[in-house]
Amino acid sequence: MGKYFKQFLSDDRENVMGSELMKNNNQLEANYRSLEEKYEDLEAKYEALEIINRNLEQRIQEEITKNRRKDRILLEQSRLAAMGEMVANIGHQMRQPLNSLSLLIQDVREASEYGEINNQYIDWFTRESMIQINHMTQTINDFRKFYRPNIEKCSFSISDSIEDALAIFAFSLKSHNIRLEFEYRGQQMAFGNPNEFSQVVLNILINALDAFVAKDIKNRQLRIIIKETTEFFVAEFIDNAGGIEPSMLDKVFNPYFTTRPHGTGLGLYLTKMIMENMNGKVIVENKGDGARISLSVPKVTTGVNQAFNTLS
Repeated sequence: MGKYFKQFLSDDRENVMGSELMKNNNQLEANYRSLEEKYEDLEAKYEALEIINRNLEQRIQEEITKNRRKDRILLEQSRLAAMGEMVANIGHQMRQPLNSLSLLIQDVREASEYGEINNQYIDWFTRESMIQINHMTQTINDFRKFYRPNIEKCSFSISDSIEDALAIFAFSLKSHNIRLEFEYRGQQMAFGNPNEFSQVVLNILINALDAFVAKDIKNRQLRIIIKETTEFFVAEFIDNAGGIEPSMLDKVFNPYFTTRPHGTGLGLYLTKMIMENMNGKVIVENKGDGARISLSVPKVTTGVNQAFNTLS
């Protein structure tokens, strides 16, 4: 068929078609070379991008490591600051039993001068002395328990951790005339780090105490309530210390932000970090004539449905 078809074409027509075919072929070759060059350019850019990505991943990892190191340093600073306050608190708690022991020792001298030392006196002296010594021992044990390092997460009782913090802060609450109410139901088993949770509670107690003193509140009240939701146990700390300036509420979790003359600005920042590390959360808000801080910790088991326990 090609032979007969060719007869109908003039020589000029053949030349035109041949020229067009050659032109198209040349264009295809040029396009192919252009595509090859673009592909090679894309390969080079891809390799360069891979290098950038690897460098970026390395830099991100370095920054993550730096941030973790910074967080550990901030946590240690907060612990040391709280420890300083607690050492002063323990000093006050030790003063009373030491004074009592001093009086007992003076009484021994006087009893000896008047010939009053007998078995009954010795029993009384031993009993009274041991009461004071046991009080000091318990204070030291509470302090050691609170600051014992523990980086492992585990099941723990929220109420027990709160009471651990209250045990070493009791003197400060009493000496500053702060009325405490602690309400909880059953044994609330949560998952996290009990010592760090106690550290969070201590930070909140210190902040409340400072607010009471700074604003010269007369009728000082602090209420702690443990509630339960589907997924969390929530410990609420409610005071009547005048609340927080609304313009400052969104800044309270910033590191080094503080309204206290001698504050570190780390307490609530570390509180937020610790709670998030436990897959929990912290909320600070104003309520009534004070502030409410809510700590939510993931549940392990449902609390036993018992009557409220109240510690005042």
